[in-house]
Amino acid sequence: MPTTGLLIFAKYPTPGEVMTRLCPPLTHEQAAAVQRACIRLLCERAFRVWPVCPKLVVSPDDSEEAFRELVGPYVPILPQGDGDLGQRLTAAATAVFAAGASELMIIGSDSPTIPQDRLTAAQSALQCSDVVIGPCDDGGFYLLALKRMHDDLLTGIDWSTNRAADQTRERASACGFSVAEIDPWYDIDRFEDLERTLADIRSGNELDDFELRTTVESALAAAKKRKRGAKT
Repeated sequence: MPTTGLLIFAKYPTPGEVMTRLCPPLTHEQAAAVQRACIRLLCERAFRVWPVCPKLVVSPDDSEEAFRELVGPYVPILPQGDGDLGQRLTAAATAVFAAGASELMIIGSDSPTIPQDRLTAAQSALQCSDVVIGPCDDGGFYLLALKRMHDDLLTGIDWSTNRAADQTRERASACGFSVAEIDPWYDIDRFEDLERTLADIRSGNELDDFELRTTVESALAAAKKRKRGAKT
């Protein structure tokens, strides 16, 4: 049975440093609260439900103690290290494969409602492909699954742009890797993504998403109230 590693990349939820594209209409404190709830939910599901061996890969590197208070004592935590996102992803992925994982999935903390069937689909696609991409509508990707790693795979990518997924496909092909794609999902980049997140949570009716649901509900309500006040 393959050992599937999962890396959850996360930045510590310091107000003013995370999910800044939501501000305004959210305040920086509300955006940080959303980030905090996202991280906790992903770690909970990765350990309790998903068929993976998860690790939380954190930034900044000296935030391990703070993250430990956030997610509890059992989640393995690794520092992201130096370099751009591609270099940090490469270093973390290389370490996980060196530790014995036969396949690897990487997600960010801004896709907290990713369905388990996307992970299952990625695992299935890895049986006949080296790289599997889970694309977002904005041209990025919410999931990257790998059967093997290459030092050049994630170089020269314009991260956080609408070219990231296409460039990753091109780099994978240039490295001689076969590429597959699974169904799209989304990450939380815009205010409307919060509304979609809340709709997904409500339709799922899961008990473990209470913190994220109440945090998003509160942030949306406050933002809409401020918007109405600005019009009067």
